[in-house]
Amino acid sequence: MHHPEALEPIVAFLRGLGLGVEYGEGAHNGFLPGVNIHGGVIHVDPDTLVGSGDLLHEAGHIIVVPRHYWPRLGTDLLADTEALIAEQTGPDRSPDPRLVLAAGQGEFMAQAWSYAAALHLGLSPGCVFFPGAYKYHQYEGLHPLAAWLERGSHYGPLFLAQSGMTGFSGLFAHMDDNGLPPFPHMTRWSLN
Repeated sequence: MHHPEALEPIVAFLRGLGLGVEYGEGAHNGFLPGVNIHGGVIHVDPDTLVGSGDLLHEAGHIIVVPRHYWPRLGTDLLADTEALIAEQTGPDRSPDPRLVLAAGQGEFMAQAWSYAAALHLGLSPGCVFFPGAYKYHQYEGLHPLAAWLERGSHYGPLFLAQSGMTGFSGLFAHMDDNGLPPFPHMTRWSLN
């Protein structure tokens, strides 16, 4: 596993945010090896987990969805989020815009959120962005996504700022000012 020393601090951090994390067999057959989601709870198997940061990334997908929807989230987060949107869409109502943002931009948001969480915990961004992560196997220097975030041109911080979790930063700092400190500082780690 890449960065095994980061696993316990990550688990403690996620549990501190109110996110359930359990060890065991429930981690099998997830989107990523060694991590799966059942009813909004992350299941992890350290023996098959490729990198400790994968746990942060999957948590990021849950975190950007308002908390009261978490029990409805499972292995296929996009399908679950889209199903929640479909339930809310009708002639007299429109879906929760935070769900729409999470469904459309959840991958970018999870990447940025997990990067910010790693920095907050004093961990190397390499625990999230390691060789092979996000299908980048060979590169020189920083992982390409970490470099994108550090340059301020990654879209994830923009969407996190639009959801009120952080301030606008990087190339997007001129777009708006929500009064929050800029990314990677997170004012809120989850949506209520």
